[in-house]
Amino acid sequence: MKVRKCSNHAVAMISIGFGLVNRVVKIRGFALVFSSARFNKAFKNVKNFRPRNFHALSTSEDSLASSILEEGEATKTPSNFVPYPFAYHQELVLTVDTLTNLGMGICRTEVDVQSCDDLEETVLPIESRVNSRRKRRRSSRPKDGRNLADECPDLEEANNEGDNQTSSKWVIMVPNVIPGEHVRVRIYRNYKTYSDADLVDVISPSPNRVTPQCSLFEVCGGCQYQHMSIQTQRQWKQQQVQDLLERVGQLDPDTFPRVLPTCGTDEVYHYRSKITPHYDAPHKKSGQEPFIRAIGFKEKNSRRIVDVAQCEIATKAINEELVKLRDQVYTQAKEGTLRRPQKGATLLLRDANEGVVTDPNQYVTTHVNEIKFRFLAGNFFQNNPFVVPLMVQHVVESAKKIPIHGKPMTHFIDCYCGSGLFCLSASKLFDVCVGIEVNQKAIEEAQDTAQLNNLQNCEFVAASAEAIFESDQAVQDFPRDQTAVVVDPPRKGCSPEFLQQLCNYAPQRVVYMSCDPSTQARDAKVLVSNGYEITSALPFDLFPQTRHIESLVIFERV
Repeated sequence: MKVRKCSNHAVAMISIGFGLVNRVVKIRGFALVFSSARFNKAFKNVKNFRPRNFHALSTSEDSLASSILEEGEATKTPSNFVPYPFAYHQELVLTVDTLTNLGMGICRTEVDVQSCDDLEETVLPIESRVNSRRKRRRSSRPKDGRNLADECPDLEEANNEGDNQTSSKWVIMVPNVIPGEHVRVRIYRNYKTYSDADLVDVISPSPNRVTPQCSLFEVCGGCQYQHMSIQTQRQWKQQQVQDLLERVGQLDPDTFPRVLPTCGTDEVYHYRSKITPHYDAPHKKSGQEPFIRAIGFKEKNSRRIVDVAQCEIATKAINEELVKLRDQVYTQAKEGTLRRPQKGATLLLRDANEGVVTDPNQYVTTHVNEIKFRFLAGNFFQNNPFVVPLMVQHVVESAKKIPIHGKPMTHFIDCYCGSGLFCLSASKLFDVCVGIEVNQKAIEEAQDTAQLNNLQNCEFVAASAEAIFESDQAVQDFPRDQTAVVVDPPRKGCSPEFLQQLCNYAPQRVVYMSCDPSTQARDAKVLVSNGYEITSALPFDLFPQTRHIESLVIFERV
């Protein structure tokens, strides 16, 4: 063992459990350097010992870090944990700056980037340095595919303030917080440019914090905003759409109207008309009957399933049926009569005119304003029967509004039309309506609904969205200055090919509805650069208590 005198701001240590050759512990001004074997032996019999040794920016420019050695329960560090710039389960007290598009809180703290590199070079043996760098490369992006450049305002600026910078504001993501709150967090993962942490305690709560209605809110990944008042949720959704148009769309805020307040209804719980709980393959131990551990939804920041007996955002009718369905599945697992006894599955509960349906292949009906829609229970259809009528009304009225030049809008094209929600709803206000959808089954449902409601001026095409502008039929003869195109793409947004064809087609108006405002903002940049201007932007709170936003942006040809 080597003993070195050090000041209060000198280098501290490397956390125990990283599999390193040397361990450095600072006690009463001395740095004690142990070999792995002697270190483990020295602390083997110390009860409740847990080191919290980590790197942090010191008040001295030349220092590397200060160490903290506290008592606590033993914590096992995951083998793939990257120990820079924070140790596993290091606790920090931070202030929440803002939220990402996924509802995660963004905190920032000073770190000495150069000190971490110096510590790695001087203390770690070569083999450990190589392994550490491999871990850092593997952890450069989240496994869930999050794009932090889109989620986190100024993330790149915060962590890349110049090639010669030795310190920066390191970003730490933490769930279940509100901007402005003072919180205690616990680090559990370090990425290349930011870290993930769990919320330990809210030291100074926001006045907008409320008690979540669901007892599983802190662990279940279904909801992100139950700890916020509904007014705060909607204000953040409005602000996020505004920020994305400016930052991702790179649009000057002076060139388009400010995003309108989020549109929603008073039904903020028990509104969802469809849920899809999951369960893993049944477990079977020797001498015991097979059993299912949990039926519910994925845990926050994990693929584990949380057992959910009642869902607070699902309709009351769905929750009543959920009790019966869970009992049925548990019984079938014990008896070995599940349809796929060796695998997990996803359940369906759809609340429709026929009641709560659990068979995805059963046809159901539901009303949106004056239209009665018929579709398979397992197929996509918007799941908030309270907000959807308002959303449809806004889309149709925005498409029909007489433009400045004074000619009425007479032709309606619905791209990515699904089961025809917008196309069929607009039929009574337009001369001709055409919908296009790649899903053949959805097209058949749209045609059935048109026949069911005796709507004669709607045509549906089963093809990719790009195909509608390539066709010599359908829409080629439409007067461009009297045509509105509704775009409602999947989360990934429109393809570059579709956007180019749309701009070449040059309709008077583009009505863009999106379930992902970040990809919508990306596509807005293309439309604006091709002769369109934004005339309005309106978010819809289709899923209260969650981070999800439906965003409606109207583009007019200049």
